[in-house]
Amino acid sequence: MAEGGESRTAQEWLPAFRRACDRIGDAVGAMAPEERGEPRGRGAGGDVTILADRIAEDIVLEELGALGRPLRVLSEEVGAVAVGGGGEGDPLVVVDPIDGSVNAKRGLPLFSTSIALAEGPTMADVLLGIVRDHGTGEEWLAERGRGALLGGTPLGPRPPLDPRRLQLLMMEGATPARVARAAGRLDGRVRRLRALGSLALSLCHTAAGRADAMVGLGPARAVDVAAAQLVVQETGLLVGVPHPEDLAATPLDMAARFRMTAAHDYETIDLLRGLSGR
Repeated sequence: MAEGGESRTAQEWLPAFRRACDRIGDAVGAMAPEERGEPRGRGAGGDVTILADRIAEDIVLEELGALGRPLRVLSEEVGAVAVGGGGEGDPLVVVDPIDGSVNAKRGLPLFSTSIALAEGPTMADVLLGIVRDHGTGEEWLAERGRGALLGGTPLGPRPPLDPRRLQLLMMEGATPARVARAAGRLDGRVRRLRALGSLALSLCHTAAGRADAMVGLGPARAVDVAAAQLVVQETGLLVGVPHPEDLAATPLDMAARFRMTAAHDYETIDLLRGLSGR
């Protein structure tokens, strides 16, 4: 993508993905935080669905339906649904309408929409991913084998880091108890920690070189990371669940739970795997 432009697949799907992200940003941005956080039952993943989640998901489903083609959707709130008569063998769109719902309902500008396109049932089948930061308006985009972009600018490989001394580590699932358990292993290896509250954004910021590595201390799901993991991979970094060799076979469903890692090298991955409890 960085060298040869968008593929035919990207040209076919990205306009709908971007329209959805634009509309979500406008709709949620116009809501007061207390309105965003109104509960709307529980989603397919078991978490409480808030009004912002529901509105964002409805927008994505509407834009996908307007494509007029058979496809399947896996989304955080409704779970697995067919659109346009889609069934097995049709494209799969994996959606997290609002990643960082707690931030959104508290008025923190750190939440995103993630949309990925897959040709099969596992993470290895993800072809295209987009992550839109609704606080900054930044857009991360990746196509499998064609590179990753931030706001249209290619994200390339960066010089190797010293795995014995990381300057900044992104953390997600950072409850006090989990951070406390991790702290002893980090002492002397990491200078600063950041916990944004959006797994997709933490992965994307790492891909952009704004952090040296990323670890999920709590369990993640496919909807959280399907798009962002492709962004990270396309910049040449390792992505694990928590080990990189297990990523490809990770299923795109609502049942799988795993702990994410992202880093330049296996030494750092091994450190992060220990922090995530495996």
